[in-house]
Amino acid sequence: MSLLKQDNQGGIRFAHSTTHIALTLPEPWTVLSSAVLNGGFTSTHSLLNLRVDQHAPPPWPPAEQSLQQQAEQLMLPAPCCGMMTAASMQSLGYSSLSLKQLRAECWVTAGLSNLRRSGDPADAFNGAGTINIWLLLHFALTPAAMAEALIQLTEAKVTAIRDAGLLSPLSSLPASGTGTDSHAVICPPHSGAEGPLAFCGKHTTAGELIGRVVLDACEQSIGHCLRAANG
Repeated sequence: MSLLKQDNQGGIRFAHSTTHIALTLPEPWTVLSSAVLNGGFTSTHSLLNLRVDQHAPPPWPPAEQSLQQQAEQLMLPAPCCGMMTAASMQSLGYSSLSLKQLRAECWVTAGLSNLRRSGDPADAFNGAGTINIWLLLHFALTPAAMAEALIQLTEAKVTAIRDAGLLSPLSSLPASGTGTDSHAVICPPHSGAEGPLAFCGKHTTAGELIGRVVLDACEQSIGHCLRAANG
């Protein structure tokens, strides 16, 4: 049985075990993600990052079905945004940062056996590496700004990978991610008197916040992976 660590701050609940991490929101929030379960631009009441056994024998149930069943077993409120990984939950990196009344949190789990460089030849998946990222913003964004936030998140991930000197095994050139990464940007549906932010590029406080918090969490997670591999 997995040991479960839970944290509850401001109506947001986070749980961490050897098999999963889960985030429960006080109400449905807006999410833009590449998640297997309830991906795309939608709303979510909870998030699940589920560890699966890459060596489990077939037949394998559909990923969406497995995630939905696990979300129900964990009693996560629907709709749930669900991702999968074969990476260890001990790879978890977490960062929280506030800048000029804007706050962001980021959770990252990472496996590095499936590193790839953008543009590498397509090949069959045979590794456990996946970098899954949740970026939780405590301020509202327009739909276009959420897309921009996803860009900022991805650039920060790539920066962390490059800073760590990680290479693609196919091209022996600097990697930019793994072959199966999944990312999500989440923000509250309600905005303040000034309305949702329309921009979060690098020339904005929001953009700086996103870059710093994602970079920090990615660096932590990648560091956990490298120490485990060398330990």
